[in-house]
Amino acid sequence: MATIPWLADVLRAEGVQVVEHGDWRNYMRPGSFDPIGVLWHHTAASTSSPQNPHPGLSVVINGRPDLPGPLAQALVDYNGVFHVISAGRCNHAGRSGGSGPIPVGDGNTMMVGWEIDYNGVSQEMSPAQYWASVKATAAVLRRLGRGAEFARGHKETSTTGKIDPAFIDLNAMRADVAAHLAGSGGVSGTAYGYGDSQHFTAVNTGGTLTNFSWSPSTGVIRPDWGGAALAGRTVGYVHEGLQHVFARGADDTLRHWFQSGGNPPGLDDWDTAGLVKSAPAGFPYGSQQHVFFRNPQGRLEHRFYDTSGHHLNGGVWGDIPFVGNPVAFVHRDQQHVFARTASGGLAHWYWWPGIDPGHDDWGVTSGVASDPTGFSYRGQQHHVFFRNTAGNLEHRFFDDPSGTVNGGVWPGGGFEGNPHAFVHRDQQHVFARRPGGDLAHWYWWPGIDAGHDDWGVRGVVAGDPAGLSVPGQHHVFFRTGDGSLAHRFFIDDTGHIGADNWGGGIAA
Repeated sequence: MATIPWLADVLRAEGVQVVEHGDWRNYMRPGSFDPIGVLWHHTAASTSSPQNPHPGLSVVINGRPDLPGPLAQALVDYNGVFHVISAGRCNHAGRSGGSGPIPVGDGNTMMVGWEIDYNGVSQEMSPAQYWASVKATAAVLRRLGRGAEFARGHKETSTTGKIDPAFIDLNAMRADVAAHLAGSGGVSGTAYGYGDSQHFTAVNTGGTLTNFSWSPSTGVIRPDWGGAALAGRTVGYVHEGLQHVFARGADDTLRHWFQSGGNPPGLDDWDTAGLVKSAPAGFPYGSQQHVFFRNPQGRLEHRFYDTSGHHLNGGVWGDIPFVGNPVAFVHRDQQHVFARTASGGLAHWYWWPGIDPGHDDWGVTSGVASDPTGFSYRGQQHHVFFRNTAGNLEHRFFDDPSGTVNGGVWPGGGFEGNPHAFVHRDQQHVFARRPGGDLAHWYWWPGIDAGHDDWGVRGVVAGDPAGLSVPGQHHVFFRTGDGSLAHRFFIDDTGHIGADNWGGGIAA
């Protein structure tokens, strides 16, 4: 029987507050356990509160007269604290009738369960419970190598009419999990998801930031977030309910916008006056927001803000000079940054809890002719792509189980500029632009060789594309010759490619 003894560690790495109960790694029900997803419940116990945050805890640990414990792998209390109870099979799911990618079968075998401690009749989930559950779900799905569609509510899988978790739009909650996976899993960038909206941020022809977005309720909107004068490309991600966007000012100072809901954006500089010589890269990590950039000495400068202590920290990672723009992403509990050296080598910095930042080159000492791009894949590998000196797409990846670096050239012909890579479900996608303005798209998933196509986009791509994964779709955005933002998206269920133009005036 499989177990998940890593549960507490991955939750803490995601910034979730954890309390471990008893010998939880060995406390479980007999029977098979091979989880593929996460199932959400509410306890239907007494009303929880800040003063009585977990009235259902004892029952979830010990069970009821009609159902022996443990009744879930973890309980989420009113304050958002995760009480970890079991690393193995629990009596929480019953039989699954099938929902989304979760098949019909034994739910206790297939699902990791959260019991969110609220009564579900006169009480809704607290905000702290909601965001802790989103982050914890993303952490477990990332470790399992699954997307947000593998998170379900008990009322979706139940064959006996369960209503839990009550008072929650499960599609919206899954979208927040997907956004968190995107931000923490390497898809932070020019395009990112926020709630049910898709965002693309760019410097406009007036030198300020346009935050393009689309949602089902608003359509396309293009608010100007100011911050002039700006240069280069942006990076954005979502952390703890806020969207964060970073860009380089023309005065070499970082511009950082932060915004939630209908509020106007805030703007600060993270103590970077005169230090920023490249486009920034960054990601959320646990309770922290991170950003990296090239400093005036050509070294990798790092800043991060910790929301738990409200402290801004940072410094320089190593003594490796580089050119161009870095890319940064999270793999498991690890932080990774890649860039290219002046001689065309690959520069790679890494850090995880318990070590100082280190660096290597993955054996690539020449041939890198673009900014790299990369991502974490299914919790087992991390990948990087770049244009080589022959103009083709070069690929390297580190495989955790074997501890080896692998890779080669993906067929599909030459391109120019910088590629952008991201993960959609179990698929790897890379977009770039051809010299004639065609869209270059490479793709791979388990069981196939790498393929390529152009999504029918020919002769109109004038800037480096940026991609985005959302539930059920993957997207690409690019600047056209007139400076407007063109958009294509692939709908998984139908195989249809949609197209529109979001307008605006984007700087080159």
